[in-house]
Amino acid sequence: MNSDWMMPNEIFSWLEENLEQGAKILEFGSGHGSIRLSEQFQLISVEHNPDWLGLSASTYIHAEIQENAVSTKHNQTGWYNPQPIIDVITSQQISVFIVDGPPGDIGRHGLLSITDILPKNAIFIVDDVHREDESNLLEQLLAWHGGKSIIHSSVYESGKERKWAVLQPRKEEAES
Repeated sequence: MNSDWMMPNEIFSWLEENLEQGAKILEFGSGHGSIRLSEQFQLISVEHNPDWLGLSASTYIHAEIQENAVSTKHNQTGWYNPQPIIDVITSQQISVFIVDGPPGDIGRHGLLSITDILPKNAIFIVDDVHREDESNLLEQLLAWHGGKSIIHSSVYESGKERKWAVLQPRKEEAES
């Protein structure tokens, strides 16, 4: 297991300190970190790679990568098939969205194609904002969301610095 691929421990700590146990989280991209998340939270994992399905006690959504107009606009390969994701988001109350997939070489901007159904009263965590594409995604999510963003730094075992951001709703949105 390459620990530089997994979300930083600080993200798990932040979630454990700021969410009630059992809160509902939807993560884009599954991996070994899903095991830890599914131990404390109701986790829904969106994953395109069949090899990662069923790794944890999460509820998995297998969503193939397909062409996406927003992704194309940002010179990215595509994004998850949005329909199963839309079905889950519109039928469940999700507290936190973790944006850590699909992999950066595919692209994550496709998330912007479903902002009309994303809840503005949710928290969004965007991993890898040290990279230009993810930083740009964070900026666009912030413009849509209207909340406030805090960027955190983490250092991996390899010594590599990695940044991640928490996008929290405005107070009036959080209360709705």
